[in-house]
Amino acid sequence: MSASSMVKRAINGSLLACLLIAAPGHAQKTEPVWGYKVRPGDRLIDIAKSYQKNPDDWKKLQQSNTVPDPKLLQPGKQINIPVADLKQGDPFAAAVLVHGEVQRLDKSGQPVAKVVSGDVLKMGDTIQTGARSTLTVRFADDSRMLVTEKSKITLSSLVNYGKTGMADTKVQVHQGGTDSQVSPQKGPVARYEISTPALNLAVRGTGFRIQVDEGNGATRTEVVEGLVAGESQGSQAMIAAGFGILAEPGKALGQPTRLLNAPVLSETSNLVKKLPARFEWTQLAGALRYRVQMLAVVQGNDAIIVDEVSDNNKAQWDELPDGDYRLRVRGIDASGLEGANATKAFTVKTRPEPPELSLPKNEHRSVDEKVVFRWSVAPQAQDYRFQLAEDAEFKNLVAAVPRIAGSNRAVLFAVPAGQYYWRVASITSTGDVGPFSDAFTFTRSAAATQ
Repeated sequence: MSASSMVKRAINGSLLACLLIAAPGHAQKTEPVWGYKVRPGDRLIDIAKSYQKNPDDWKKLQQSNTVPDPKLLQPGKQINIPVADLKQGDPFAAAVLVHGEVQRLDKSGQPVAKVVSGDVLKMGDTIQTGARSTLTVRFADDSRMLVTEKSKITLSSLVNYGKTGMADTKVQVHQGGTDSQVSPQKGPVARYEISTPALNLAVRGTGFRIQVDEGNGATRTEVVEGLVAGESQGSQAMIAAGFGILAEPGKALGQPTRLLNAPVLSETSNLVKKLPARFEWTQLAGALRYRVQMLAVVQGNDAIIVDEVSDNNKAQWDELPDGDYRLRVRGIDASGLEGANATKAFTVKTRPEPPELSLPKNEHRSVDEKVVFRWSVAPQAQDYRFQLAEDAEFKNLVAAVPRIAGSNRAVLFAVPAGQYYWRVASITSTGDVGPFSDAFTFTRSAAATQ
């Protein structure tokens, strides 16, 4: 074995030990302590009031930290506080965003209450998402978990240690999927762990996805960034960014496998002015199917509004409300592991709908110098915006009228000989301007000489 391989193995072993130190069979031998760095003006009694269950224990801190004067602390000095003495906050998490149907379940698995955005989730709660429904959970350390559709989870541990920022978060995923963005876990008892019927996962700040089969509990884990430590049946594996692993109940873990690269999305405009919205991507070697997701930003959080598996390398949506979206596409390999995301942010702006152009008709030819432009009534339009140009891209404008009263729906211009393009947009009563109509072209020929 080369020296570099030995070093790499040693580093991986150390990381695995750190990540699994809190897992069963890896109990710490010494009492854990949390370190507070002294700031100018701090007094020991103030530190005790802020962080300890019993403020009178500042005397214990003075003795254990060898502090000569509790009122004169040296800035930068570390005061070690036993974790057992730290204050704990309420054990809860926040349902920051609910999209669709999400339910709390009782111990028998029956729905007892709907979960709505802003609800407090308590330790021990079991939550279930319906079809085309998602839940975004924020934990005490600001880690976030997106629970995808048709999933069931239990919040096993939501312990947090007040102002220290440490949290002990454990989630059981019974079925379905989650997508976690874990804050860096700083402190001796800071943990973020997920357990499934087939696998236990421990992380210290990373991004990863899991999917649990409802039938047999088989678990697919895909790491987007950072490192994830997996344990099953006494076997362990380190899963690095860009790798995934398939775990089956009752079986030892195999080796992580490299995930598929992201597909390449075709170049399209970031502004969809006319539906349907169409997207394509390159066929990806090794991909049997594709996961296609569309996310909308709701109250500052991502909500998956479309989550589909496709055999094709294209997608189309005929109906989308105006708004900002993000498309995610990733390949799915033969084992069911999903690869890196190709992403595209885009905006749908199709309303208020533009009017239909009527005169002059498309590709009309005329020798008349004066041209009347007319269009039909458009829904939601109070006024209209008009443009006339010498080119189809409307870079060389001949005329632009920012607002024409809706009662008119017409405008008159005298134009020299040449080819022209014209289009109209709708303006609502609140001043919202919609996309322009498809352009019509016409040609004005010079009058024949006598």
